[in-house]
Amino acid sequence: MNEALRNTILSVDDRLTHATVTWLDTPGAPGGEQDATDGRGHGRADDGTPQDGNTVEEDAYLVAAMASAALAAAQARIAFAADLPLNDRKVRVDGAATEAAEKILHQAPFRIRVAAGEGERDDSPGAHSGQWLGVPDDTSPVVDGVFDYVDGTELAANGHPGALTLGGFGNDVRPVPDLQAFAVLAPRELLDELDIMSRPEDCVVPVLHRIAELTGKRPDSLTVSTHTIGSKPMHQTLVDLMRGCVREVLVPERVTVEPPYLLSLVGLSEPRIDSMIGAIGLSELAFAAGLVDLIAPGLGFVFRPASISGPRAEPHLTSLDALYRFSEDEEAALRSGGWDKDRQYTSKDLVRPGTSRAAALFAVTDNPALGLRGPSPEGDDVAHVEGFLIKQAAKVGRIRLGYRR
Repeated sequence: MNEALRNTILSVDDRLTHATVTWLDTPGAPGGEQDATDGRGHGRADDGTPQDGNTVEEDAYLVAAMASAALAAAQARIAFAADLPLNDRKVRVDGAATEAAEKILHQAPFRIRVAAGEGERDDSPGAHSGQWLGVPDDTSPVVDGVFDYVDGTELAANGHPGALTLGGFGNDVRPVPDLQAFAVLAPRELLDELDIMSRPEDCVVPVLHRIAELTGKRPDSLTVSTHTIGSKPMHQTLVDLMRGCVREVLVPERVTVEPPYLLSLVGLSEPRIDSMIGAIGLSELAFAAGLVDLIAPGLGFVFRPASISGPRAEPHLTSLDALYRFSEDEEAALRSGGWDKDRQYTSKDLVRPGTSRAAALFAVTDNPALGLRGPSPEGDDVAHVEGFLIKQAAKVGRIRLGYRR
């Protein structure tokens, strides 16, 4: 698989000078030979998984597109004038990443139906639900795509660590509008039992106690990740309640980028989380649900749709009460996709178990949590981009690509 994937990646983008694929030793995906250049796992030349040509092509185009987006976003930031406003910087970063990724994806020899993306809200650049990419041929195979060409755009625009490009392929991913959700990561057997229809601040402690009970832990031994309170304080009360119940609540300093926390489940970051609780964009949730299906299928999300406009109208709230104050346009967007604002859902309503095909993420800026460097020059002629390709059964390939500058 290694050689076929490497060669196919190189054939997708003529700017590429070399590609390295190192399969890591993660729980559920035992490795082999040590990779001397990688201190985070064990490499292997072949994971023994038979793959047809279509799967290798899908993986190669996904990797090439997300890596190209990361490089373009990083290069866009370098060109900023010192006095360019933050919002303009963010639009340019998103625009450069979108153009770079979709240039690759439009060349794919299969059809890609975008089920989730962040290109609808505020008319910003990015993928959008219902968009088609790839070969315009009705007889070609179809995969569903979930894309966030820059997750953590503000981080990328300011050159702060932690920005990533995200992309995933699957089958029968349910399309979502560009809104958000209140979500809880929990063992799959709990998802239909947990009740999150009351105020988040009222339901969170019973939810944590039930997760602890099922996993055989004490609540005060749990580690939970949540949403930042750096940009808006609406999670403050929720964070305070959880801190009074569990061992540790991981609160991002500036911007919430979820995948590093989820990848702690296979040892790629620390500390390992027991749950993730808080608001999350529906497109990010679709990616997260697909990622969990690949690396930890015994877990899943229970969630209910939430508003973007409600919290924007009340930015100083320290509770999540405004999450469910929908605008008429938001209610219409949910109805058009068959979603109900007054009920809760689980991962299987979004991503059918076992149907995720692959996920890829690449560093736009340095990512210390994952041990990834942002695009960097080496010598005068080559820039390197680093990321991961994640496959079923928690198979994780560390990818390093070199580009002609």
